Amino acid sequence: MKVEKCPDGKFADGRERAGDSRHCVVIRRLAPDATTFSTPTARARFKVLVVFLHGDNGGRIELKADSGTTAMLTEKLQAVTIAIQRPGYRSELGVSDGQSGPGDDDYTPENVEIVASALGNLRRLNFDKKILLVGHSGGAAMAALLASRFPGSADAYLLAACPCDVPAWRQWRAGSAGKTGVWTSLSPLAEAVKMSPGTPISLVVGNKDENTLPLFSETYARALQARGFKTRVTYAMNATHVSVLRSPEFFMLAGGLVDLLSK
Repeated sequence: MKVEKCPDGKFADGRERAGDSRHCVVIRRLAPDATTFSTPTARARFKVLVVFLHGDNGGRIELKADSGTTAMLTEKLQAVTIAIQRPGYRSELGVSDGQSGPGDDDYTPENVEIVASALGNLRRLNFDKKILLVGHSGGAAMAALLASRFPGSADAYLLAACPCDVPAWRQWRAGSAGKTGVWTSLSPLAEAVKMSPGTPISLVVGNKDENTLPLFSETYARALQARGFKTRVTYAMNATHVSVLRSPEFFMLAGGLVDLLSK
């Protein structure tokens, strides 16, 4: 299989970069200890590639190898996990192609297409695996948009603390956090009609999340349910916008989707 060279000169090898010759994103790949594949459950979960999309952070992020959500997903799910550095974001590992900025208005068609290309590259490189796409906050919005605009990007989706109704969320943040300004980002709620029927998708939100309120996940879930999707919102008890990623409910849903894809 030919591995394309990214614009920064590195190769889209599925270990440091993912994408194509037009645009690539920085990635970090983590794998569980090889000895864990000795049980039937672990061997089944080896059939799934978990991909994580981080939340908004003004264009700067850390992709930690020894801590953070990707490391916890790898450990708890005993599955190979890849952290994608969203378009336009920079870290100690490099800069992802695409656009981002301090205002986080970057759920754009161009950025969604860049991540779709990266996921397509990862699928070709991991042809024997199914993909679970997990997103948090802005990363959850991006995951939902990918499910609608590029249905083959993943085989199942987990949205944590999703600002799925972007206009309502921005209005809330303008009043609660003083984050004003005109936004042009796509909204998952407006794109929900494009999602392929039968797509496995789960939502989780902290019942103490004061950023992406549970309401925004509920509205999106209802839109999907109206189209026949068997999905619902799970509430992570006593979890906030950030701590939802450490909640038992988050890992329970992730594990359930991995097991579903392992069959």
